Amino acid sequence: MKDIDIEELYWEDWDQLAKDNEVLEKIFSYLKDFEARDIDELANMLKLYNNPSGAFTLEFANIIVDLYRYSKSKFIKALKIVKDESINLVYVFRNQKVFTDEDEELKEILMMEELSEEDKEVAKDFFQMYKNICAS
Repeated sequence: MKDIDIEELYWEDWDQLAKDNEVLEKIFSYLKDFEARDIDELANMLKLYNNPSGAFTLEFANIIVDLYRYSKSKFIKALKIVKDESINLVYVFRNQKVFTDEDEELKEILMMEELSEEDKEVAKDFFQMYKNICAS
């Protein structure tokens, strides 16, 4: 499905989309095809969790967590584009109990050669936010 604009999905009338299971299935399948998505599309996916309709938050949370598990580097690169979403995503990661040891996760990310220093700073900020939220 090349006709899906992930950025436009943010503004969609999800109540209307929810009436057609086939359309929803196509959208969610498209979003889950992480290999076919570029970093800008992945960044727009991260924003879907906080869509104005408040619709399908659990589904979007699961897709975001799956993206992280699929490719931590792609997740961090996408997060760099939409840093303002970090706080929302921290709550997703906490609620879904994504990390068993966040310090080890961060160390692994910081060792990735494909990440720039700026990417690594985004990762550090994200994990610090996560620690702050989990400590409160």
